[in-house]
Amino acid sequence: MRGFTLLEMLVAITLLAVIAVIAWRGLDAMTRGRERLTDHDNRLNTLKLLYGQFQSDCEHLTSPTLLQGSPVELGNGLLLMVRDRRDEGRPSQWQVVAYRLNGNTVVRAASPPADNRSAVQAAMITLRQAGGGANLARPLVGDADSLSARVWVEPGGWQAENGRIAAALLSGNASASAVAASGVSASLGVATTAVRAIELNLTARMGDGDTPRRFQKICMTGL
Repeated sequence: MRGFTLLEMLVAITLLAVIAVIAWRGLDAMTRGRERLTDHDNRLNTLKLLYGQFQSDCEHLTSPTLLQGSPVELGNGLLLMVRDRRDEGRPSQWQVVAYRLNGNTVVRAASPPADNRSAVQAAMITLRQAGGGANLARPLVGDADSLSARVWVEPGGWQAENGRIAAALLSGNASASAVAASGVSASLGVATTAVRAIELNLTARMGDGDTPRRFQKICMTGL
């Protein structure tokens, strides 16, 4: 019975080695693909978490009339909001929340509950600063490049500057006061001034390439 020659053994070993390399590369590609999909899903989950928290903050935005000022402030990579805080068994309070771009991470920071306007102003000053409210900050979305926002003030429309937001609110309140002073019904064509919606925009990488993607979320405030 003739055995294998040395040449045949070398050919067989070479073929087995090639098959092993091909199999390893296929397995490596599958593993990398699964890791990318897992990373992408995790990033999408953080985006959903951001959207859910932002929706809640919008729905609980405090009234400009009660606050005697704008409940929204915009900055470079910063969105400040004053929301109502209602804890069971306690009187309603205010809370300042900030959505900020810290490095390449979108974080949400929140102040302790405030029961007067002076405390709200102090909290806003703190949260305007980089790192402000760090003890109550929560990282949400990583690999972010930019964050911006704008506000729909009825009847002025979309506004992206603090001065214009304040002017729109002030103008509307002045019109409402004039109507009230004249005794004319507010239903005769005078629009109620309110912050109706807030738009949050960010660009971030979702783990499916190096190109940043733009995400937009518009939430109604209920005011």
